[in-house]
Amino acid sequence: MYAAQLFQEIRDSDPIVGGVFLALESMFRQVAWTEQPANDTPEAAAWAEFLAGCRADMSHTWPGFIAEVLSMLVHGWSYFNVVYKLRRGPDEPDARYRSRFTDGRLGWRKFALRPQRTLARWEADGDGGIQGLWQRTPRGEVFIPIQRALHFRTIEAGGHPEGRSLLVNARRSYRYQSRLEEFEAVGVERDLAGIPHVTVPVEHLSPDATAAQQATVQLVQEMAAGLRADERAYVLTPAEDYAVREEDEDGNVKYQRLPTGYSFKLLSSGGTRAHDTDRIIRRYSQRISASLLATFLLLGGSEGKGAQALSSDLTDLFELAGTGILDGIAEVLNRFAVGNLMRLNGVPPELWPRLEHGGLSESAWHDLLNQIGTVMNAGGITHDGNLETYLRQKMGLPEKEDAAAEEDS
Repeated sequence: MYAAQLFQEIRDSDPIVGGVFLALESMFRQVAWTEQPANDTPEAAAWAEFLAGCRADMSHTWPGFIAEVLSMLVHGWSYFNVVYKLRRGPDEPDARYRSRFTDGRLGWRKFALRPQRTLARWEADGDGGIQGLWQRTPRGEVFIPIQRALHFRTIEAGGHPEGRSLLVNARRSYRYQSRLEEFEAVGVERDLAGIPHVTVPVEHLSPDATAAQQATVQLVQEMAAGLRADERAYVLTPAEDYAVREEDEDGNVKYQRLPTGYSFKLLSSGGTRAHDTDRIIRRYSQRISASLLATFLLLGGSEGKGAQALSSDLTDLFELAGTGILDGIAEVLNRFAVGNLMRLNGVPPELWPRLEHGGLSESAWHDLLNQIGTVMNAGGITHDGNLETYLRQKMGLPEKEDAAAEEDS
């Protein structure tokens, strides 16, 4: 529960993290999905067409569903309840059966996301397998069996049901960054507005103060604290005596000390700070963006391909990572969504179609490029040769001439 709230807070409040995830979601939304028949027979083609109709007949769009699946990048996992319906035509008054088709077959009504923050606990069997999820609702806990669900994870190592969030390595930097930003904002506000400093007679603060004197001090404290809109901060000190010069008829001078009573003023800090908070905050922002992008790039890697991926340029890395994520989504859909749908409709396994994803479109890459430019301007990514090569390729610019060629020209 705490992890889900923390990861969602980072996703929603950090501008670099939010920008990168928005770019990734936009990129994956534009991927084309197609239904592939099991073989070349007309019957297999008909069931592939049936699958396409089921996708188009749901209460939500397919790109919207893919965007919700990608919440696993934030939390490490996402869980959907598969809701079916009998296809009884568009005029059916009951929404559980309303469909654009009238063949009476079972189709998909929706894939309902169960938000990560509503997780109560996981149900496991004696062998460590996942039996389902208990969801916390206003009416109590509800069990959603794995047989009626789609369970997506970033990684499945060890069989852990919650995978691994892309933001795990960014938690520490985000905590320090957010605290420093708060301290910086409060410090600036205090420097500009000042801290209320109130003095009261010394006897009002003594242990022997009367009830009336204590009530007066309490009233002064409330008034001083009320002057601050964001932080209840003030300084309360005993009043200092002041000296009054008196001279008698013979010219003798003496001083009489009198209490000052109550006073009020605003304190402001002087001088400059020993630490450059802007530089420190920027360093943590760079660490957040670096950990996020590095984790994303490694998601598409597999055994035996790590060295090859690291030696490739940035384009290949992003394509490898994106393809790896799409492959994982497609595998879950084919095994548990398409397979169960075909089984419920009595389709022989040899005729089951498959959902296949296309490549990442050029427009998606352009959106990602724009977002990378924004992150670079914010100082989250530093420029290097690989990044320049990548940008030139995606924008259709000519390759950069080497230094020797430029000098000869």
